[in-house]
Amino acid sequence: MDFEKLNKYLLICAGAVFAFILITVTSFKLTNRGKMDEYRKQDPSPEKVVNLSARKNDKVSAYTALGEIRAVTKDAAESGKKGIVCVRPWFSYPEGDSVMFEELSDKNRKIKLIFSEYFGQFTTKELYSRGEKKVKEDLLELINEELVLGKITGVYFDAYIFLE
Repeated sequence: MDFEKLNKYLLICAGAVFAFILITVTSFKLTNRGKMDEYRKQDPSPEKVVNLSARKNDKVSAYTALGEIRAVTKDAAESGKKGIVCVRPWFSYPEGDSVMFEELSDKNRKIKLIFSEYFGQFTTKELYSRGEKKVKEDLLELINEELVLGKITGVYFDAYIFLE
């Protein structure tokens, strides 16, 4: 008989734990619904972009040698604090354009400086409001202005993180 009482007690405890977890997860999802939409949509990988371009007969290659760039943003007027933007960019350019690849490699430092100067013009809040798409369009234009032997066709971010 003691085992029957123990089994009932364990069953009631397991049910209570399950109900607690269910209520906690549900309330978390409901209270954070708006915040979930703020996360950025991840850009496709370089391999995926190259493969997709091959299907469209507009083949591109990926330049991924820049690595991570950390840039300091402009002071925020209300707080006087600067932010840090960590970005890991890569570019697409016409496939087989070895001259373009060499120019990108030679101008690696200049391109990193373009990123630093661009992010330094804006506060973190201004960058949020511009949106990632506009930031990429601006950077595409700035980088292509610097290039002489060809043009990049797209700017992508493996990482785009703001630190405060």
